Amino acid sequence: MVAVLVAAAIAVPSASAHAQGVGFRARVSPDTVYVGQQASYELTVTIAADVRQRLRRNPQFVAPEARSMLAYDLPTPKAPAPGEGTEVHVFRRALFPLTAGRYSIAPAQLSFALPQSPSFFSREDERTLRSEGVTVVAIEPPVAGRPAEWGGAVGRWRARARLDSQSARVGDPFVLTLRVEGVGNATLLPRPELAIPWAIVVAEDERVVLDSTPTTLRGSKEFAWLVTPKDAGTRQVPSLSYAFFDPEARRYEIARTAPIAVEVRPGDLVTIPPRALAARDATPLTVHAELAGATPVTLPAAPVWGWLALLAPIPWLVARWRSRRPRGKRPATPAERLREGTSVVPGEVRALFDAALRERTGIALERVTGPGALAAALRREGVTPEVAGDAERLRDALDAGAYARAGGVAELRARARTVLDRVGNEARRRASVLLLTLATAVLGGALGCAPDPTNTSRDAMTAFAEGQTAYAGQDWGRARDAFLRAANAAPRDANAWANFGSASWQAADTAAAVLGWQRALRLDPLDAGLRARLARVRAPQTRGPARVWPLPTLPLAIAALTLWLLGWAWSARRRWRRATARRGALLIVPGVLVGGLAGFAEWQSRGMDLVVIATPVPLRSLPALGAEAGSVPLIGEVVRVRESRGVWLRIELEAGREGWYPAERTYPLARE
Repeated sequence: MVAVLVAAAIAVPSASAHAQGVGFRARVSPDTVYVGQQASYELTVTIAADVRQRLRRNPQFVAPEARSMLAYDLPTPKAPAPGEGTEVHVFRRALFPLTAGRYSIAPAQLSFALPQSPSFFSREDERTLRSEGVTVVAIEPPVAGRPAEWGGAVGRWRARARLDSQSARVGDPFVLTLRVEGVGNATLLPRPELAIPWAIVVAEDERVVLDSTPTTLRGSKEFAWLVTPKDAGTRQVPSLSYAFFDPEARRYEIARTAPIAVEVRPGDLVTIPPRALAARDATPLTVHAELAGATPVTLPAAPVWGWLALLAPIPWLVARWRSRRPRGKRPATPAERLREGTSVVPGEVRALFDAALRERTGIALERVTGPGALAAALRREGVTPEVAGDAERLRDALDAGAYARAGGVAELRARARTVLDRVGNEARRRASVLLLTLATAVLGGALGCAPDPTNTSRDAMTAFAEGQTAYAGQDWGRARDAFLRAANAAPRDANAWANFGSASWQAADTAAAVLGWQRALRLDPLDAGLRARLARVRAPQTRGPARVWPLPTLPLAIAALTLWLLGWAWSARRRWRRATARRGALLIVPGVLVGGLAGFAEWQSRGMDLVVIATPVPLRSLPALGAEAGSVPLIGEVVRVRESRGVWLRIELEAGREGWYPAERTYPLARE
């Protein structure tokens, strides 16, 4: 923001440093404030009298940006006529930190121009000054003496309440307005909780009016409620209390309103029994008759099966070591025949080299006849470029000698032995070790790192039985609380969470119902009944973070372990018979992939970084109640948490919507 300095011109000496008769200084007061308290940022420009006469236009400045703080420009009094002394121009801004921490404000920039000579047509020199950078430290209000109803209000406030009518009828709503006014940032004032026993209270809109003096921001905020009387007679709106922290006195205060009498006349509202209001369906949802037992994380005795998976490659390694050991009274291999030196023609040397190379790498020379084809095939087997090039040149030399029937058989035989030895030392060794390490790590993480299932406790069974009794008597609230205790005592029991969700639904608690059903479905992702119950909820449960893929952990883990063991057993058997063991990868690789799916299913069952919206309030652009409001999530909507800061969560909704949300208005989906 570029602003022209128009402020009080005061004939006093300047305390700031001068550059060509112009000084520029920044300061903040106080430099340590409470969260939500005003810190006054001030820019001061001093202009000497002789420089003022030479200026043809007012200096301009660029105010620094105040990040993570709310900023309001304060008004400036009218400037009197310039005197004979130094002019002082002041720009003030009110800053309100939203969270505790240390905030640095960058230097401001001042630009002005002075003519080079007294002539009217003289050129001007553009000059720029930079002020000092300043720092504000924000601390949380003290915990000692904090009232339970305090919601974060800071300042000095007073409150009063009013009604739009002193008389009403049963069933006809009237408006109750609470006005909080005083010194401070009114936009940061939270709405207080309000409950009236003889009426139904629904929150309405909020209105903010800001005012300021040259040094202080003040204002007012009005909170409105629609109050619908349920009973006739002379009633009284109770005294409303509003707790705030006074940073000047450094203590908590409570502003109270006077009670207001209301005359409620009989009306046409039909009284509905509370139990009928709570019931969601004419026929209550069915619940499970007994606990299902802890859902296994992986295979039974997971450490034993994990060690079995880690030891599976050992037979293959033994077979590979055995195949490299020389055995007595066996036919000489092509490589050994090359070492014996019995070959007398180049064609025989070429045939032995082809057979030995095929035995060690599986590469046949007749399949890699093109230029560079043999070298590329050896490179894929892990051979270095130098050795692959030597093998390519040796093949060409053998081809030329075989067709030309030239001499030099001893030299070709020696080259063939050297190339085969180097290929045997390098081929496929690195790839085998890499495959073994990767497969062991993936399967070990999927099968061996999860905790063992625990037995159902007696507390869980007792609470579950109490919940069944209360549910049969249609005491939905008591049943919900009992099933919740059972689920907390047995957190991996799907039936306990499913019953908690059903009882919450009957008690008209949508968010708790979604919490119970979601946790149950993540433990038993193949339960179609749970998916049908989640479909009753208005918030989407089949897309985004709420979607639960039908991937059961235990069957996938068993399938992964079976494929893994069979693959290594097949590879070991073929290697023991001195055949190529590459076909074992047809089972090993799928085993690793299925093991990855088992790991994903277990991660999905934990529900990490997911929360359920319990009560709807607008999203905020910053972690503060007075920040700009956005869209309102639905009750029961499952959202992902991207960041946590104190009592605020930065959540991500569908269609790229995100913002800050109070943590107290959410239920975490993670069980642990």
